[in-house]
Amino acid sequence: MNRRRVKEDWWADADVDRAQIFVPAIMGVGVLVSAVTLLRDALHGRHRRGRDRRTTLEARAAAQFTVTGADPDRALLAGLRPRVHYLLLALTTGGLAVYGARGATKNYAQPAGLFGGEVGWLYAALLLAAAAIAAVAVASAVLAVTWPEPPRVLRPLLARTPLGQVPQPAGGERRRLAVLLLGWAAVLTGAAAAQFVFTTAGAPQLLDEFDDEVTGASGTALRWELLGQVPVAVTVTALLALLAMRCPPFALGQLAVVLGSLVLTTWFTDVVERAHPPDGPLAGLTDSLPSGPVLQATLIAGFLPLAVFVRTRRRRRALATLAITGTALLVVAAGTVRARVSWPSDVVAGALVGLGLVLATWWALEHRRLHERCDGCPWAPAQRADRLGLLPLDPSLLAGIRRASRLGLAAVLVVLAGLAAVEGLPVSPEGEAMGPTTSRTVQLALLGLAAVAWLVALRWEATGAALVAVTGLALAVFAAVAYQPWVSVLIAGAFLAPSVGLWLHWQHRRTLRSVTVLAVVTATLLAGTYTAGAAVHDRLYGPAAPLSGQVALPVDRVEWVWTGGVTDRSARAVAQVGPGSEVRWLVTGPDGAQHRSPAVTTADDGVARLAVDGLTPATRYRFAVVVDGVADRARGVGGFSTVPDGPASFTLAVGGCARTGSSGAVFDAIRAADPLLYLQTGDLHYGNVTRTDAGVFGDRYADTLSAPAQAALYRQVPVAYVWGDHDYAGNDSDSTSPVRSTARAAYRSHVPSHPLAEGRGGAIYHAFDVGRVRVLLTDTRSERTEDSMLGARQLAWLQDELVRASREAALVVWVNPDPWLAPAEPGRDDWGGFAAERREIADVIAAHGIEDLVMVSGDAHMVAVDDGTNTDYSTGGGAGFPLLHAAALDRPGSVKGGPYSEGAFPGAGQFGTVDVEDDGGPTIGVELTGRTWDGEVLVSWSTTVAVD
Repeated sequence: MNRRRVKEDWWADADVDRAQIFVPAIMGVGVLVSAVTLLRDALHGRHRRGRDRRTTLEARAAAQFTVTGADPDRALLAGLRPRVHYLLLALTTGGLAVYGARGATKNYAQPAGLFGGEVGWLYAALLLAAAAIAAVAVASAVLAVTWPEPPRVLRPLLARTPLGQVPQPAGGERRRLAVLLLGWAAVLTGAAAAQFVFTTAGAPQLLDEFDDEVTGASGTALRWELLGQVPVAVTVTALLALLAMRCPPFALGQLAVVLGSLVLTTWFTDVVERAHPPDGPLAGLTDSLPSGPVLQATLIAGFLPLAVFVRTRRRRRALATLAITGTALLVVAAGTVRARVSWPSDVVAGALVGLGLVLATWWALEHRRLHERCDGCPWAPAQRADRLGLLPLDPSLLAGIRRASRLGLAAVLVVLAGLAAVEGLPVSPEGEAMGPTTSRTVQLALLGLAAVAWLVALRWEATGAALVAVTGLALAVFAAVAYQPWVSVLIAGAFLAPSVGLWLHWQHRRTLRSVTVLAVVTATLLAGTYTAGAAVHDRLYGPAAPLSGQVALPVDRVEWVWTGGVTDRSARAVAQVGPGSEVRWLVTGPDGAQHRSPAVTTADDGVARLAVDGLTPATRYRFAVVVDGVADRARGVGGFSTVPDGPASFTLAVGGCARTGSSGAVFDAIRAADPLLYLQTGDLHYGNVTRTDAGVFGDRYADTLSAPAQAALYRQVPVAYVWGDHDYAGNDSDSTSPVRSTARAAYRSHVPSHPLAEGRGGAIYHAFDVGRVRVLLTDTRSERTEDSMLGARQLAWLQDELVRASREAALVVWVNPDPWLAPAEPGRDDWGGFAAERREIADVIAAHGIEDLVMVSGDAHMVAVDDGTNTDYSTGGGAGFPLLHAAALDRPGSVKGGPYSEGAFPGAGQFGTVDVEDDGGPTIGVELTGRTWDGEVLVSWSTTVAVD
């Protein structure tokens, strides 16, 4: 699953041209930590290994002096490590010292540093730390050069610092050297991975040339991105664990490494957003660094040979397997780049991270003490200790854990049952994946299964613990349907905590192999539940159509901006900046003439409403939002066109129904159509806000307006918008909603609309002119009652507008958010539920001979066109008009109402256009078209309207 709300670029506040020196600054802090670690043992002597080393070596020296009278320092030579260790340590610490000093100097001493000179004390501390590391480098270099007879002045360091070691027994030198080199390989690879990842994240421009040179191939049919998904990773890991069951440390270790890498990369890619190639299968997602498929492929390529070695105890077979998996890894890396799944630099980063983890795991496995209870693994000792349990715990503590787990699980079940009875069970906002009845039934069944799991755990703790974990995760997924993510995490944790407690009590009397089997089975079950839950969640909230390749612009001074309320002489904009800011709107014409809005000081929400007038009709303008006297250079820059004041040809884009924060490619397609205006027919987002909190409505607007693809559209195309149910107050909401007043106030503060027909606090219906076309937008939610869709005032306004506009304008476009074609049936959420009011409107159309009306609608997740054959609901006939349904932008497809003369086409990534051809003659040409995000025309119908 890749559900992700739009986040700001965490490097936005840094100058990207100097970002590369941020890495040395971080490394400078690392130098300080490393210095403390290296000197801690010598200064305090409290660490057990340091104490053993010091005691052993100094006791040897004292004994040698007492018995033989020889120089005691010679006895300290028994603590020498291999020469290669000192050589590698000298090179590593020397390079680290130089690197840290350079980074600290650039950041704190130079005026161009990221932090300036206000914290000179930290600069001095980092230089001191670099000097300490340099001292270690010098000592290591001298030891390497003079080995095995170092100078007497350095010999005491062998006992008092980690430069020395406890004397090793005779024999096994080759194995110890191999382990040493393996450890160094893991450390250096990990350091290289960290350096490369942070450089790629912090200064991607340094690798642009590399990415451009390596990239350039076309996509392939193989779906390389699947390798980075949770089900594939966990399935392969579980199979490897079963293959290597005779070595539980490896079976559990590689499982922990893979799961840990999934969690850490998920966190890292959420913090450090790096977009995938814009023309690849993951375009629009921002989790390219490090490449998930390559990282997981590297782990598999490294762990499979180890599993073969554990299973067969034959190095040649393991080496042959390594040759095969290594070759396969190269193929995967090349395929990932070729398929444009990730950038080449991200592929390198994924391979380095994976290789570092594999080497670290291998190095850990070479420590024989981990294998005391293994049964026949290559590292197992001759005499195997037959002990039970993975974590030895005190019996009294175990009893307390068992009691707390049972009582805790019972309490969780009681609380959830109570909440279900009082608050109800969470259901989908639309019931698309499963209906409310089915959803509630499944959740009640899961609660019942959790109760059964509690009873099972009283007798069979392992089985009960696994069932508790799985049911808890499934219930958490259902909670995500209606609540914030933290609620899901809380529910999952409430079930996992007693599950872990039951497992702890069970494992203390089981063999390590049994513990390993349970861990693998539980991990597989949890991964399967997670995968199913992710699929359900993506069905409800995830992208229903391909994502855009647009990436979020950095925040300069403006969070988001959109324009609207455009006339032939004026325009409006709404922008969000910081609270207490002085904001102006600078609008520049093609001749360089500038127009400035009056200054506005923002309140706590940071939202500024701006307007300019004195503009020229049918003219393209560019704009910039000016905050505290400084023009924004990123999100506050855009353009719009004023509408014509007479006959003119133009395109209106029409669309509705997009998930909250959608960044679908369909918005790029709308922008590419170059419309004069974008008519948003409702369900701008699926916030389903039910709290009377203006801040929550503001957050949903921000989620929408800062989504990269939508933001790019709104910066270039003005909007005329009226809400549906999900962006007003929730599914099928009406005037009785408790958030009615809050929603109306939020619309007035956040939407750059034309003047609304009702005053302060009223409904949001309104109208405006585009050349010889009159556009009407009706509010079908906040005035709705059991008997009326529009309410008395709005109904009278609409009837008057239809009659007057049909006489004064050449064409009337009615933006009606809800389906018009529907059977008469009380209780329906469309016009079929308000058949009498629909007939009244149709009778007005028929009575006044209105023949220049076109309706555009949303809500139904489809593109559909009717030529007027089926839209006539008048008493005596003669009220038919053409109709265009244009949805869904980014929701699963569905068909509502009908029939439609030109057909209905359900789907996501769809929108419509109304093309008006008006040369000032006696007729106007109108073409209604339904389109997809990739340019396909689903339906098109045109007509000519006579101008009275």
